[in-house]
Amino acid sequence: MKPQSTLSPISLRYIAALRGHKPKKTGSEFTYAEMGCSSPDALICLAASNPEGRFYGFMPNDVARRTADDKAMQRGTFNVIFLTGTPSEVLTRIAGGSSLPPMLDYLCCDETESNFSATERAALFDLAQKRLNQGGILATKYRAYDKADGALRFVINEVTPEMNDQQKIEFLSEIKKLGTKHLSTDIALSDELDKAIADKAPQSFFAKYMGDKSTSHSFDTMVAMGSRGFSYAGDANMTLNYVEMVVPAAAQDLVVECRSNPLYEQIKDLAIDRTIRTDLWIKEPSERSSSPVELFGGFAYGLVTTREQIPASHPAQGKNIDLSEPSYSKIIELLSMLPVGIADILEHPSCEGISPEKAMEVLQILVACGYAIPMRGSLTTTKMTSVEQPKLVGSFNRFLDKTELGDNDVLFASQVAGCGIALSAREAFVIQAINRVGLNGSVSALMPELRRIANTPTAEKIIQEKEPTPEGAHAMIIDIAGKSLPQWYAYALLEAA
Repeated sequence: MKPQSTLSPISLRYIAALRGHKPKKTGSEFTYAEMGCSSPDALICLAASNPEGRFYGFMPNDVARRTADDKAMQRGTFNVIFLTGTPSEVLTRIAGGSSLPPMLDYLCCDETESNFSATERAALFDLAQKRLNQGGILATKYRAYDKADGALRFVINEVTPEMNDQQKIEFLSEIKKLGTKHLSTDIALSDELDKAIADKAPQSFFAKYMGDKSTSHSFDTMVAMGSRGFSYAGDANMTLNYVEMVVPAAAQDLVVECRSNPLYEQIKDLAIDRTIRTDLWIKEPSERSSSPVELFGGFAYGLVTTREQIPASHPAQGKNIDLSEPSYSKIIELLSMLPVGIADILEHPSCEGISPEKAMEVLQILVACGYAIPMRGSLTTTKMTSVEQPKLVGSFNRFLDKTELGDNDVLFASQVAGCGIALSAREAFVIQAINRVGLNGSVSALMPELRRIANTPTAEKIIQEKEPTPEGAHAMIIDIAGKSLPQWYAYALLEAA
């Protein structure tokens, strides 16, 4: 299972909470818009996974909009609307009296495939200022530097002009630490830096970076958003919010010392060799809290991998996080059965003796390490009359019955995870057969599909044998359902008929 949680409302709320912004209550209504929507299927799935939300996707033209509308109707997802327009066009329509999009809680934009012009970027920020509610989140993904060494170039250009000769010599050694990742990919540059340090000749190294125009789109974004009343709330990539998880050990103390520096994020970009950023910005004023219960108590937490795939310890930049101690093992065991909240953990007999503070620490570390993610929580069903005839949950997922499967991952909507979940094609073939006829007749439903793909490149990946046989289909179902069926139920992909 591969949860597609990067820009899900739950994930965005959780990351903002790491910086003390009190999240909206899970289950309350919200509005969400995506500018430059390049993957309408993903937005439709996100809408199906969050029925309390209203979603708006802005497409490049009417043809793309109509195609996306048709897909949403086919999947029975009616809480998503597709529109057209760039940020500047939308602003013009709003100035003329348009009410679309309405006031928003989330505004997202991915510019990495098609970069906005400076004018359109400014229009995006203006749109966020005009259309986001107080406490609303802007998520913008973009290329922070035009060159691979952009962060190094920018930091040197910004910092060295104000240094005296001795400070420049000392700065060479700091660059050695901060540039650990980047220098490991450019041995010639690393050798040049070592020579400059040995010769105490900083100008011989810095000269190659001076004079050339140095641009940091991340710095420009921070200036633009700060002037519009927004505060930075982190990176949508969960792990990148933790210095201890992503910054090389040699540079960690130096990066932490720079936290109050206006160039902190650019220095961190250099330390982790980051060229693509997904910034989260909160529109102020935002309700804040220092209470862990208020910040994190409203989330559920679930594993994104099987219990067996979680190691006894997790390597983190030269250190190891012990995941085998009792508090971790008990909570991981509970999460392996179904997503749970902090209250569920504290009330469960198997977790007796774990304090609220320890439980929260364990959950946050599991999320930071990428083994768990915050989720919406359980989905209540009243159709538990028979586990022999399970059905896919929701019209988005039931569209699988009309789908001719190939060898690609298949995207399912999960109202528990609050985001799409991608299953491998092999898993999708099995879940499709189970949905059609139930567990008992799944071999007979699977065989025609396996015969359809026999003698094609897809067969090697799915069947894993030359010719499909009932015995092979049965073994395939036993193998996949035996491992995945509990998770399919836990994440509300299947329900009993």
